Amino acid sequence: MSATVEDLDFLAPAVAGMSQPDKEKALAMAAAYRPACLPAAKQDEAQLLYAAWLLYGRLQQQDGGVVPAGVISEKEGDLQRTYGRNDSTADPLGFHARWKALNDLCGFGAIIVGSADHGCCPRY
Repeated sequence: MSATVEDLDFLAPAVAGMSQPDKEKALAMAAAYRPACLPAAKQDEAQLLYAAWLLYGRLQQQDGGVVPAGVISEKEGDLQRTYGRNDSTADPLGFHARWKALNDLCGFGAIIVGSADHGCCPRY
């Protein structure tokens, strides 16, 4: 099984109306972010989540919906802005957070202590 544009449209309906080439490019870019330690189905899910995050960010930019850095809320009539720290502004639908949760399952590798020179480990 591999991540497809149809799967992407199902997972992220907000970006389903984007062009086919944009979705294919996002899937191709997201392929580099597949967590290798997971089963193939979970790798596909991670790739789809990452591609959806890329496309949603692109959609926001195209629609002029980019929120200025530091703004956590905005009102239009008699302009009112609230500034603060809100990490969800970069990922309002949680695509990146869900990808990160899958990616974090792989960890960062093992730390190996000792060496064959001190007789602790068998030499192969």
